[in-house]
Amino acid sequence: MGKLKAILFKSKKSIIVTAVLLLTLLVGGGTAYWLYQNAQVQEVSVHTAWKGQLAKYVPITGDIEASSRSSLYPSPTAKIVEVLAEEGQAVKKGDVLARIDATEYRTQMDKQVINLANAEATLAYLSGSSAEMDKASSQNAVSQAGIVLETAQSNYSAAQGNLDDINTLNANAISQANIALENAQSNYAAANSNLSARGTLYDNAVSQAQIVLESAQSNAAALADKLHNVEIANANAVGQAKLTLENAKAHYWIAKKNLDDLENALHEAKCALETAKATYESAKLNLDIVKTLYDADPILYAVDYQLAQQAVTAAETAVWNAELTFDSAEMGYQAGYDTAKLAVIDAETAVRSAEIALSNAENAADAEYAAAAKAVSDSEAAVSNAEIALSNAESAGSLEYAAAEKAVSDSEAAVRNAEISVSNARSGAAVKYEAAIKAISDGEKSVRSAEIALSNLNTTATFSSATAEERISNQADQIALLKTDLAYLNKKIEESDLKANVDGIVTKMDVVANEYPQVGDAIIVDGATEYVISLAVSQYDSVNMRVGQKATVKVKGVAAEYDGVVSEIGQSAEKSATSADQDAKVTVKVTITDPDENIKVGYEADAEIITVEKLDALRVNFEAVQIDVESGKSYVYVVDSGNRVEKRYIETGLETEYDIEVVDGLVEGERYVADPNKELVAGVRVKDSGDAD
Repeated sequence: MGKLKAILFKSKKSIIVTAVLLLTLLVGGGTAYWLYQNAQVQEVSVHTAWKGQLAKYVPITGDIEASSRSSLYPSPTAKIVEVLAEEGQAVKKGDVLARIDATEYRTQMDKQVINLANAEATLAYLSGSSAEMDKASSQNAVSQAGIVLETAQSNYSAAQGNLDDINTLNANAISQANIALENAQSNYAAANSNLSARGTLYDNAVSQAQIVLESAQSNAAALADKLHNVEIANANAVGQAKLTLENAKAHYWIAKKNLDDLENALHEAKCALETAKATYESAKLNLDIVKTLYDADPILYAVDYQLAQQAVTAAETAVWNAELTFDSAEMGYQAGYDTAKLAVIDAETAVRSAEIALSNAENAADAEYAAAAKAVSDSEAAVSNAEIALSNAESAGSLEYAAAEKAVSDSEAAVRNAEISVSNARSGAAVKYEAAIKAISDGEKSVRSAEIALSNLNTTATFSSATAEERISNQADQIALLKTDLAYLNKKIEESDLKANVDGIVTKMDVVANEYPQVGDAIIVDGATEYVISLAVSQYDSVNMRVGQKATVKVKGVAAEYDGVVSEIGQSAEKSATSADQDAKVTVKVTITDPDENIKVGYEADAEIITVEKLDALRVNFEAVQIDVESGKSYVYVVDSGNRVEKRYIETGLETEYDIEVVDGLVEGERYVADPNKELVAGVRVKDSGDAD
């Protein structure tokens, strides 16, 4: 009965052990499945579709200009007597900026006023229709002609005197400019001579340093070759020692394996014997249990008893066979152990000898290599020092040569400036001289005209057969001519006041009081109420631009950002004659609508013109939208609440550099994969990498 309880206890214990094993397998399988599922989760960047402004920009760079400008270019023949404004000054439209000498015009005007009064008096006299009036009229006309002749002669004399003054001034200016030119040329020649001397010194110093460097490099190359030969010899010796060591180790491992094989065979035979004995004991125990049951009920347990007996017999046979195998293995182990052990010892001795030989070869190689390497290092240091010396020589020579070159360049620029000054002096002198010659020529013509008029009047006064009506008509014509002259002189006097044509800032004031302007001198006033950016836009971008489009303006060096609007688009496209970019460009002007004191004419600015804009567009980032190869349709990967992706076809609209408008297929707030890769497919679980929208 006790044995039966033991059997039942062992059966329950087996059931419990089996249950524990099954539970362990289930838990392990579940864990493995969980790990597998998590291994399939892809890390992606998840963004959210949102609505907002979406715009397409055209970025262009241009220069700031005033929207309005007043430009005055005074004649080089007119002397400036007064300057009433300076650069940077704010002025109003109509303000006088400078005055030209109008003395001559005023003098002529005073004379013509007198002539007009006399002519009008003569006309009144002629209108009396009497002989005395005719005589007085003739005398008066002769008198007037005499006055005109005297005036013309006076103006002619003044013009000749002015010519003499101009010749003197021109001669002085040209002489001074020539002296400055000669000094500049002398300095240029001296600078050239100094440059040549510096060049020779530089070449000598660099040549000496290069010779030292080449010698050091040659020595370094020879030592490097020697080091290479040492490396080869050492490598051969060490390699031979390593080969000997590897052979010794190979023999050792063969001997060790033979010994291990003997030990393993003995151990396996021993384990097989112990297993057979354990099986036999188990069969005997089982036979005892079954025999107890058989004794109680021979009929019910007859077969079990017979099988148990057979199992004991088979186990006895297995034990006998295992003992034979163990005895055979033990005999083989005893017969070969000493030989195998001796082979292992010999192999170990050979390995130690080979290791010592390798160590000796490596030590000898290291010592010889260290000596050769030190020689190479010393030669490299010599090369480095020579290179430094060469660099120092080149640097010092280069600095001195550069300074001499700069002196030559500066003196050359001074020569050019002096030549320009001489040219300007000669040009200005020529202009002033031509103006003076013209004044003399005009004076001569006036004198001749006055002399002819006086002669004609004298003849008329003596021999005139003209009727009173003809004389009255002639006098009226003369009055009309005098009034025309007065109007012309008035206009010239008004024009002597150089006035601003716009409200703004004086940005250029070239003229100087009491001096004649140079050719090209200007007075410029830029309007201060509005500023525009002049942009050269390619024809490909200009076709999408319209007047009134908004723009964002950033001025170089200014932190503020300004609003702008396209105010003008050119009607023609032109290619630049100087730029390498030969695309046709259209001039587009953007008006800055909110300028402040930081805006200056001539500043460079960047403008982004908005060619297309949507204020409430549903948008996703550009990389999220993919194209189906088969259908050609656009799609995105939408992330659901369970973090699984769905392939969603969409209809797109406006595209910019970074975003795309979604017209249909997606709603605001839905999450999507912003950076899909080739491995991503519908149904895969994802997790957000944390990249922000």
